[in-house]
Amino acid sequence: MAPNFLTAYAAALLLATQSAALNFTIANGQIYTPGLAIVDSPQPGTPLGGDTIEVALDVSTNGRLPLPPYAEDSPSQIHNISIFLSSYTTQRNFTITNGTASANNASLGNIMFQEPGSTVKHVRWTWPDCLVGDGSQGKGLGDTDRGVLLTNHPLQISIRQSFRLNGTDHYTIFDLPISVSNSIPEGISASSRSSDSGGYSGEQRPSCDALNNPLMTPEEIHESADSSVPVMFAPGDATQVQTSPNGAVARRVGPEKKKLKLLSMDQQSAPRRDQQKKQDDMSSDEGSFASFDDDDALSDSASDDDHENHNASKLAAKRKNALLEKDSEEEDLERFVLGSKETFREQLFRDDFLPSVTNSTALVKTTTDDDGDNDDKHARLSDSMLFTYDAGDDSDDQMEIVQAQPTPQEEPEETPAWEDSDDERLTVSLAGATRLRKLRNTEAEDVVSGTEYAKRLRQQYLRLYPLPEWAQDATAGSKRRRRRSSAGSDSAPGSDVELDSDGEEIDNAPLPLDAFLRDANSFARGADNTNKRRKLRPETIDIQRTRDIPDMHKAGISSLAFHPRQPILLSTSTSSVMYLHHIDPAAHPTPNPALTSVQVKRTDLRRAAFVGPAGDEVVFAGRRRYFHSWNLSSGLVKKVSKIQAHQREHRTMERFRASPCGRYLAIVTSDKKGGGSLNIVSVTTMQWVAQARIDGRGGVTDFAWWSDGEGLTIAGKDGQVTEWSLKTRRTVGVWRDDGSIGGTVMALGGSNGPAELGGDRWVAIGSNSGVLNVYDRNELLAKPKQKQQAGNNNSSTTATVEIKKLPTPTRTFEHLTTAISVVTFSPDGQLLAFGTQLKKDTLRLVHLPSCTVYRNWPTEQTPLGRITAVAFSAGSDVLAVGNDVGKIRLWEIRA
Repeated sequence: MAPNFLTAYAAALLLATQSAALNFTIANGQIYTPGLAIVDSPQPGTPLGGDTIEVALDVSTNGRLPLPPYAEDSPSQIHNISIFLSSYTTQRNFTITNGTASANNASLGNIMFQEPGSTVKHVRWTWPDCLVGDGSQGKGLGDTDRGVLLTNHPLQISIRQSFRLNGTDHYTIFDLPISVSNSIPEGISASSRSSDSGGYSGEQRPSCDALNNPLMTPEEIHESADSSVPVMFAPGDATQVQTSPNGAVARRVGPEKKKLKLLSMDQQSAPRRDQQKKQDDMSSDEGSFASFDDDDALSDSASDDDHENHNASKLAAKRKNALLEKDSEEEDLERFVLGSKETFREQLFRDDFLPSVTNSTALVKTTTDDDGDNDDKHARLSDSMLFTYDAGDDSDDQMEIVQAQPTPQEEPEETPAWEDSDDERLTVSLAGATRLRKLRNTEAEDVVSGTEYAKRLRQQYLRLYPLPEWAQDATAGSKRRRRRSSAGSDSAPGSDVELDSDGEEIDNAPLPLDAFLRDANSFARGADNTNKRRKLRPETIDIQRTRDIPDMHKAGISSLAFHPRQPILLSTSTSSVMYLHHIDPAAHPTPNPALTSVQVKRTDLRRAAFVGPAGDEVVFAGRRRYFHSWNLSSGLVKKVSKIQAHQREHRTMERFRASPCGRYLAIVTSDKKGGGSLNIVSVTTMQWVAQARIDGRGGVTDFAWWSDGEGLTIAGKDGQVTEWSLKTRRTVGVWRDDGSIGGTVMALGGSNGPAELGGDRWVAIGSNSGVLNVYDRNELLAKPKQKQQAGNNNSSTTATVEIKKLPTPTRTFEHLTTAISVVTFSPDGQLLAFGTQLKKDTLRLVHLPSCTVYRNWPTEQTPLGRITAVAFSAGSDVLAVGNDVGKIRLWEIRA
């Protein structure tokens, strides 16, 4: 390849890259251009080849612009769209479509009038005869050559738009960021296709001589285009489209303000209208694109299309004027009801003219400064009183309709889940269909928005089918509570009878999950007031079995967790099912009813936990390389498949713990080199934060977060325990479990512990020999050393934490003979439960701080089974035990 050709090739690619990088935006698979057209296909960055060049354009700007034919005075419309295939290496410029027709591409007329009624226009262009074959010998085709145009002749597709936006005409140029090539044998005619695909069966390829145009230089193209037009209508862009040609023009002013501005076209000055007319005349000339001259024979069809477009616009305007004509009776009635144009505005704002309105849905105000005195006077006008004919007054006042704010007596309603912002763009005719006329408020009403249409359908349905009692929204809960408080003198204290909004007795039925989460805060506060903190006595405990969980898992229970604020139990099993149950033994007809259940296919759930003190999120994982996060408020489920830069360290995500503060998540790695490690990620962003590594052999057996969420206690399989601080990102101290020959589980609990180690008082470590050691963390600390720090003129001393290497356990429990598999503390720190899965009905309950085992429970008749999971409720008054057959049994701890 010659050097000059390489230079031209590199320059062409650089020009195309710079052009494409400066004037387009890619979002959601669409290419947003500096114009009204949006490219739906081809996808950006993909090669474009085959027997035809296919391009799909959205000419409605995603529903903002109506389809042609446009009105003559429409402020926003597309005049014409031209597509060219050009190359600066070959000095070729071929017309794909610009309202002309030729040879095999005869069906490609004006893009805007193709596929009537469709917002997406498809362009299919057959390759001409000179753009196939490159001189190489084809395989199996004799002397036929095949064409790979991108190799020797770099081509690019250029889209030219002539359009009017809000009364101003523009002409923009945009290059598609794609590669153009084909692999068509030379001498082969166009493939047989239907007329819809843009070609004719049996015809030869179009001639390049008929399609070729003069090629302009990049400087000439830059001068001819309107470079001031930015990329529009991409997500986050606030550009609005004005579509109404006369009268009041409605347009949105930002999606977040939710208000509507009414602008009168009569307020525009006469010079502005004259300038607009001149621009309209110029836009018709720009539609032919004089910079790219086609053959004279081809321009005839373009003029015919423009003539048809002009006739269609005149016919539409004529029909519109016929509809707006008024007879004498209508004018007399209008004058009698509304008054004349001169006195209408004066009478509109008179106090004796307006009826009393108390429940308005909109407020009226003007944007001028001198109308501030009328705000209170007209603050309660309804929408029906705002209709007016603008008399063309020279005032610059602009009327705004602003959504009313709720009064102090009203409560703001939550947005329904079925509400869609796209409904605002829809328009529905109520008078056009017979079955919709009953939805009109007045006989003259016709077109309404999609949001209003859905609202009226809902109102009509409620008229025919009133809302049943069981479907009452949770917002009525406050009314029921007020009604119950007023009737409290008539009911006996401690009664479980509940009154509905009609004052009738109803059963204490369970609430659905969403309603329960919205209304359970008051329930939890009421329970906290009645259940005051109690102090348990050692040796004997008052514990009674209550109703079991009604739903049984199909496999062994893998984890149990209580909600930190509400009486909800979360349970998982290796059968890929997760349950949420409302703990209420007195519920009717089903005690402890299920709120919801979730099945995660192909994932054997090993662990699930509530995250944070509010417990509004659930994290669950199985023996897989990913885990899930489930937001209970929104129902959104996120899948986290890897930890950035550490994905190779995790073959499974099942061994995780959430910090009590709800900010972090610690996951044990599968890498055991150097003793083992944990990766800590942020719950909010799911990004890696830090890594805690321990020394020893065998890796990590178990770990627990400090109660303040600022550190971890990590137990190794060799009996070594590491205290690691998240603040300093380093190990605070290392100590060894007394007599351990292999740790299995560990837990932290209690309060009033050393602040340097998170404030937890107790740490329990179980071993594979059945021995459980309980340590007082206050005894772990040795006497702190004073470290001297020298300053410029003074010095200070700081205490450093020193942990004993071989501490003595406060109590050693040797009640079990098999490996301990579960150990947990109650939230109030007064109870410790530990057990094993290897032996049936093996569980012990310990009183703290006396460290004595309760001798009256469990007994030989206590149905525990092979215990796989144990959990205490947030109030430490309920004990849940899960076994290997999928059953969950509950006990109430009284005293």
